[in-house]
Amino acid sequence: MSASYRDLRYLRLPVQELEAAADYGSNVLGLMLEDRTEDTLYFRSDARNYALCFTDGGTSSVGLTVADRSDIDRVFDQLTAEGFSPVWLTDDEAKSRQVKSGITVAAPNGVMVDVIWRPLTSGWPFHGPRPTGIVGLQAIQLACKDVEANEVFWTKGIGGTVSDWVGQSAFINIDGAHHRIAIYASDKDGVLGVTFGVEDTDHIMRNWYFMQGRQLPVVHGPGLQPTSGSRFVTTSGVGDILYSYATPMAPPESTGPRQFPDAALSHCSWGSPSTLAEFNGGSDR
Repeated sequence: MSASYRDLRYLRLPVQELEAAADYGSNVLGLMLEDRTEDTLYFRSDARNYALCFTDGGTSSVGLTVADRSDIDRVFDQLTAEGFSPVWLTDDEAKSRQVKSGITVAAPNGVMVDVIWRPLTSGWPFHGPRPTGIVGLQAIQLACKDVEANEVFWTKGIGGTVSDWVGQSAFINIDGAHHRIAIYASDKDGVLGVTFGVEDTDHIMRNWYFMQGRQLPVVHGPGLQPTSGSRFVTTSGVGDILYSYATPMAPPESTGPRQFPDAALSHCSWGSPSTLAEFNGGSDR
């Protein structure tokens, strides 16, 4: 019996300057600073207590919530059987993540994956400092030198399923959405980007105009992702990763995953240009 995942819970990202990250999270991304410590910033995007966490040092980690405590044991055993090395979070690590308990394990691309139980949820409505239209954390993109090894980790180890492929790149479903994790063929390893869901296309365009007005780099979009059917716009920023706003995704195809060509139009059917190799095709590394 596979574990039952409730959601993609958070991204923890080390940054060089916390104060600059605090300004970026609030005034650029439009997130709500819910809590902070001497070395950690917790930003809300919805009802959860935080979705994006900037840390002063440490390692990037992605959080996945399971429904029951017993699910953690199942994931632990499954990962171990596939040759990975999960460990239990210490009390301090669980406290820092604002969760009751969990395990953590290194993916082949070096990003830590936390499988957690009972994460803290806020009782207050989300109110961002500007009208972004954000409704929640939608997906995380990972850069991977060895896509095949990372696909094995996310499917056989974590228990997700592939919704679609673009060239070698894979889109991983863990909770019924088209994907929560996107694995991109790259010449580097680590977190590539994070996507926040917004209400509709109107908010994509509002955020695009905001980026232009603030002279933020628009590295992809506005565009339409053929795999998920989501409209998006992407900038780059603090932590040296990508930040996207995107409309809701279509569910995975009931007939199984599709193979899209290794081409730029497979990443944006509107043809929006990107300077990033991950979105330009020819990435069979």
